[in-house]
Amino acid sequence: MARPRRYDYAELRVEVIRAARTLLQEGGPAALTARALSKAVGVTSGTIYGQFGDLHTVLLEVNRDTFNELTQMIEALPNDEPEPWLYALAEGYVEFMLSRHGVWQGLFEGPRVTEKFPDWYMETIHGLLARIAKPLAQIAPATDAFTRAEELFVAVHGGVALAAVGRLDMVSSRSANVLAREAVATMICAISKTP
Repeated sequence: MARPRRYDYAELRVEVIRAARTLLQEGGPAALTARALSKAVGVTSGTIYGQFGDLHTVLLEVNRDTFNELTQMIEALPNDEPEPWLYALAEGYVEFMLSRHGVWQGLFEGPRVTEKFPDWYMETIHGLLARIAKPLAQIAPATDAFTRAEELFVAVHGGVALAAVGRLDMVSSRSANVLAREAVATMICAISKTP
């Protein structure tokens, strides 16, 4: 009888997440299958399931890495006045997500297999929105900055979503970057008029 293979599970975990990210980048969430992942890593799908439990957990771990990269991109923005910082963030977000369109789809378009995402996942999203809210509150202290941050994110993200699937031209002849800048300008104008 053959002996079971032994793995360095920390190394295997890194390899699985790296391979899953590559599959996502090349083909979006539909490309992340147990068969494709096990082939890419060179292990059985049972080994992957034994390490992660299911493919949804693998996707969440890829998303954790993507959120960490997004946070690093935001932290690397020049420490500027609120308005230029918001423009830089919008442009950075568009570039960041469009350069990772398959992985981006995993963040927001992957299969929703649960009604509740892990606490860390929602806390990360909340933290990113809070970071957007900070300069909005500096521009207009009387505004509900967090709600405005949600609105701004959805506006910018909508352009990215359409651009990522090659459908932005159906709605606008402008680029996702131009639309992101317009969303920031519109928000700044709107909150600046708030008494």
